Amino acid sequence: MRKNIFRNVILIALSTSTLISISPSMAASALIPKPKVPKPVCRIELDNAHYSTTFIKHLKQKHVKVNAWSVCNVHQLRVTLTLEIYKTGFFEDHLVKKVETKEYLPTSTGLRVEIKNASVKCKNNKPTSYYGVVYSKAFIGGKWQYAGRTRSLSIAHLECGT
Repeated sequence: MRKNIFRNVILIALSTSTLISISPSMAASALIPKPKVPKPVCRIELDNAHYSTTFIKHLKQKHVKVNAWSVCNVHQLRVTLTLEIYKTGFFEDHLVKKVETKEYLPTSTGLRVEIKNASVKCKNNKPTSYYGVVYSKAFIGGKWQYAGRTRSLSIAHLECGT
């Protein structure tokens, strides 16, 4: 019994000294704020696929919707923002909708250009997985700038067969 008490005292002493030697560095790293990563001057963003509450509320129909936008800290002109909605398939994914902004319309100029009307009507309640892909080109600072294909962060599993 005495050996067990002695062994426990040694284990407690070792673990305490280990915690004391680790704690200051861990505490210091926890107190140092992580630097914020600045967002790019211009970027494209998009939502995950979701049900359109507007279509459900006003038309009593289910639609899958994805919103996308091009955001810039400087003025952008002639923006062509392209949004594609895909559903996952067994062998390959299927494009179900493609929407583009028109570069010569007034809505395709400014600090923020967006697509809010990209939706697909649900034909049945079959579980299906959806995601969006967006890419763009814009005239910024006298040069054409291109943003590569960006996919939704997650694939949405919805009861909406198309």
